[in-house]
Amino acid sequence: MGQVESMSDLSDDLLNTLRVALVFPVNITFTLLGLVANVLNMVVLARLGVTNSMSVGVFSLSFTDFLVTFLQLLMYVFYVLGRAFPDHELDLAAVGSFGVGWLRYVCFFISSWITTFISIEKCVCVVQPFKVRQIFTKSRCLVAVLLTYLVHIAFIAPIYAVQRLEWASMLHGNESSPSARRVFTFVYSERFVAVETIINNIYAVGLAVTSQWLLILCTVWMTFSLKASSRIRHRKDSHTLVSGQRKFFESSASSLSSRERKLIRVALGLGIVLTLSNIPRYAVVAAYYGIAGMSQGAYKNLSDFMWDITDFFSIINCSSNFLVYWMLNVNFRKTFRCMFFDYK
Repeated sequence: MGQVESMSDLSDDLLNTLRVALVFPVNITFTLLGLVANVLNMVVLARLGVTNSMSVGVFSLSFTDFLVTFLQLLMYVFYVLGRAFPDHELDLAAVGSFGVGWLRYVCFFISSWITTFISIEKCVCVVQPFKVRQIFTKSRCLVAVLLTYLVHIAFIAPIYAVQRLEWASMLHGNESSPSARRVFTFVYSERFVAVETIINNIYAVGLAVTSQWLLILCTVWMTFSLKASSRIRHRKDSHTLVSGQRKFFESSASSLSSRERKLIRVALGLGIVLTLSNIPRYAVVAAYYGIAGMSQGAYKNLSDFMWDITDFFSIINCSSNFLVYWMLNVNFRKTFRCMFFDYK
């Protein structure tokens, strides 16, 4: 029995060491970079002008990603303060993980859905190019973004309704002379576990999986449509060529234009980044169902470590749009250089 407890203590110490020495510095660094990148995104996109549905979606995505990175940084600030003032009567780490963490969680899912909306519009641009301006208007896109915020906030509101921070007795000191003190902290309750289970089933899994599958479906549909239209276009153009050139042209009949390849790369990039950022979160949710007691607060250090890894991929997802805009949007690149480097 003593050997099992010592192994458990060793595992907890190892996880804490990894979090403090490795995971937190890496996450904080990427969070700061993401925060700066999203601020730059909003500044440049505002200069370009929010004039149509696509620009509304892209600006909304940058704003939501800014919220994700800002709330993530705020969580780390509370954690550092909790480590710096361990005897404070307010459990600062719990305030960060519970009070701020769920809001950051919501903003990440909102970001995922806005990404899906952008992909749907890109798909319609390819499939129905003459109707896209009638279907996707600036006002409709703005309403869709606002509704997305309202729906996600409504889903997460019960968490704050059934569970709050409360006063609890906690042991501190060493094993030889433990003592209890009152701390204002987060305490697991049966109601919280029940509501969290429902939200994980409907919200964190159902809605998230739906948005991801819509994103994948739009990407596949757009890719096949582009290739089909490219073959038709080349087949029509081939009739204008002399017979000596026709054989050469037919060999490249299925080739895509640079603009079409760029559209596919953007859609694939969005889908791949979002999928990679979701896989660790699905693993954590599966662990909550598969490991008995984890949803009630058991294995807290392991749970925190797994969520830290999930947070890292979420940060990457919400910080990478600047690179996408820089590489694939000429106007974004030119405007950025003019604004910050006086480049003409």
